[in-house]
Amino acid sequence: MLRYSLFFAFVMIGFHPLFSQNKKFDKSLKKVDASYAAGSLSKAKSGLEKLMKSVVAKMGAQNSYMPGLYIREAHISLAAGMLDGFDNILNNAITSSIAAYGDNSINYVTTLTDVADVYNEYGNYRLSREYILKARDVLKKSNQQSDYITARLGIVEARAMTGQGFCNEAVNLLSTVETYFAKRAVEKETITE
Repeated sequence: MLRYSLFFAFVMIGFHPLFSQNKKFDKSLKKVDASYAAGSLSKAKSGLEKLMKSVVAKMGAQNSYMPGLYIREAHISLAAGMLDGFDNILNNAITSSIAAYGDNSINYVTTLTDVADVYNEYGNYRLSREYILKARDVLKKSNQQSDYITARLGIVEARAMTGQGFCNEAVNLLSTVETYFAKRAVEKETITE
């Protein structure tokens, strides 16, 4: 019993720097997101570049943070009007997601959906719908459907359809996910007597 306790203690001591490092990364991500939301794109970009260097130095080039960092980089570049290498950034997000999670995971589907959403903001609705179709194919193959991801895919695809001029089809698509959002909109109020 003592051996197991000592082993567990050594494992926790060994992993403690990793946990504290992840908290540091999460704190830096919040700062980048806050700068982006405030409209300070240069500050967000410089913070993101520092964070990317730090993440790669500490965790390697293939880790679970990289797809999200590439998506943020694409958002910031798009908002700043710096479109040089925009497609490469999104391709890097996809390849890093495959490397980190595999091509049959729900995280890969989330990355594909994020990429499709960025292409909606960019105005390339055709590419957005292609990535949504890829995401739906992965969900069918892996049988990992959830209400949340189905609703999110529906919203992103409806935005792309609206951008292409298929408004009636977009409304029909949104009506299929309406019940999910209606359930989430109900507020539960607790009253203490």
